[in-house]
Amino acid sequence: MKKELLLASALVGTVGLSGIAHAKADVTMSGHARNGVTWNDTDAAGDALYAAHQQSSLIVSLSQVTDEGTTISTGFDVTNESDAVTDTTGLTFTFNNGIKLDLIEAGSAYASHLAAVPSAGGEQGIGSTTNMAAPTGLDYASANDNVGFELHSAEDFLNVSGLKAGISASFNGDAAATTSAHAPENSMSVGVSYVTTAGDSDISVGGGFFTGDTVATAATSDTQSTAMSVSVVTDKLTVGVGYASGAYLKGNAALDEQVTGASITTAGVKYVSGDVTFNLGFASGEGTDSLLGVAATAGTGDSYEQTAASVGYKVAEGVSATIGYSDRSRSTENTANPDSSGTSWYIGADVSF
Repeated sequence: MKKELLLASALVGTVGLSGIAHAKADVTMSGHARNGVTWNDTDAAGDALYAAHQQSSLIVSLSQVTDEGTTISTGFDVTNESDAVTDTTGLTFTFNNGIKLDLIEAGSAYASHLAAVPSAGGEQGIGSTTNMAAPTGLDYASANDNVGFELHSAEDFLNVSGLKAGISASFNGDAAATTSAHAPENSMSVGVSYVTTAGDSDISVGGGFFTGDTVATAATSDTQSTAMSVSVVTDKLTVGVGYASGAYLKGNAALDEQVTGASITTAGVKYVSGDVTFNLGFASGEGTDSLLGVAATAGTGDSYEQTAASVGYKVAEGVSATIGYSDRSRSTENTANPDSSGTSWYIGADVSF
């Protein structure tokens, strides 16, 4: 660990901007240990199962400020949810005028500007063993190459109070053209968010557009999505709703596919009472998949629906307990998937720092 920290500090310290060439970066660490038990009961017969659920994360963040006031930051995770893989977060430049630039694994501007829709906490949920194409989240179309950028505006963009905007793009120059093996080529996204106050309520609205190409020459549909969401906070209550629609391409082992008619609706409520937080979330998605270059067959769409709830309790600073529940259903080609649908419970504790 010591060697990794020293190496990361040296890399940030040699970015080459004036004032930091020989300085050590500031290092902070954060993470959590999550321990609990899940109980899953699929719609298939006789499989009500419970098991221990243990996850952990350890994230190292590094930052330095130049003489001109620009903050340069990066980081890496030693482990993230027990994946045993070390991932680096890329570079972020935050300028003293409030503009921010992300480089390498930068993300998509439309996803960054979506207003947060409340959803249930906990680790409950029936896993998928099917080739379901229905989206499960608003940012389903966000597929970027790691070579790219995302530029965030400062607060009060265009001198409009509460307005922010962003643009992102990625460029996959080393991906050779293929016939039917999908890989993201180039992508572009724009996003806008607006925050205002009406009476006792804080209102956030956000969304944007994403478009991306594929290296697969057989594809007759590219990736694109328009998404937006709204969140309203009134005292202890938060209510949100979001919607996205479009098309995307996805890998499916030997046979990659294109998905058309994709859409997803999300809604959620959160209520905070002292140390207790109540969450309720809903998601419903649909989409029709077909082989690259093959027209989708009407009436053979896939669907996804989930209702989930949780109760969280703050035991002490950095320690929380959660009880969560979900009811999830999936269908493929208009046929229900009992093995990948059903109810799930979770009870566990999270210790974070």
